[in-house]
Amino acid sequence: MIRKLMGVGVLLCAVVLLSGCNSKPATPVAAPLGDNAVLEKLASAWEKLSDTRLAVSPASLPGDGRKQFLEQVFAEAGYDYSATLKQLASQPLDKGNQTYIDMAELLLLPHRNAQVPMDPAEYYSIEELQAVAALERALNKP
Repeated sequence: MIRKLMGVGVLLCAVVLLSGCNSKPATPVAAPLGDNAVLEKLASAWEKLSDTRLAVSPASLPGDGRKQFLEQVFAEAGYDYSATLKQLASQPLDKGNQTYIDMAELLLLPHRNAQVPMDPAEYYSIEELQAVAALERALNKP
């Protein structure tokens, strides 16, 4: 009887420990900046997802759809869209480094050249809107 109780106790402890490990949310990881390999990884994820999950070009999606698609692209590549947006906006933009410019333009895609105009406040968080405004200022600065 004691052996059965000990066995059940050990099993319960194992279940609790394993479920505790799986319930922790992963920390969002921003894509490293200034690295061409990162852009290539994102481009591969873009191609894979656009071929398998979209019936139309990502550019023809409304802003919220483009943002969702980009979030999926970044996740597929192992990064977090929002964390990358905030990271890039929080530092001076190196306009002499094309990889920084390319990353900024990719991150700003949801609201740029939209075929279906939408208010960006409908799909960006307040922090993301602030980061978008900072990146737009940095890109348009002479």
